[in-house]
Amino acid sequence: MDNIDQKILKELNRNCRITKTELAKIVNMTPPAVNTRIEQLEAEGVIKCYTIEVNLDKMGYTHQVFIETQMEYYSHEKYLQFIHSQRNFIRHHYKISGEMNYMIHGAFHSSSELNDFLEKLNKYANYKVLDVISELI
Repeated sequence: MDNIDQKILKELNRNCRITKTELAKIVNMTPPAVNTRIEQLEAEGVIKCYTIEVNLDKMGYTHQVFIETQMEYYSHEKYLQFIHSQRNFIRHHYKISGEMNYMIHGAFHSSSELNDFLEKLNKYANYKVLDVISELI
């Protein structure tokens, strides 16, 4: 991966709907050359997918939180099954190092919806909640 590939990725990260023509102007290449580079980045698995970023507040998800979880038992299977069943509330789920086992980035419509989720989660793991005050980037 060279400098041009990095510029292409940077622009696609900003706006994955940018046209090949616009992208070609930014990186000083022809649209077919840019297209070939993008196809190569996709084939190599550098570009995994294209996605959108939504405004959670406008969708009614006014409570964003990070939840660190810790299991006391070796098998995490039941916890992971629970997490998959709650996919509507979970934006991201990470396995992490340190004192805790996992990190959940969740979004909820209300405090009571978050509380219901936490009560169910408590059956599978100990947790610590970090409330998002504002998004900076």
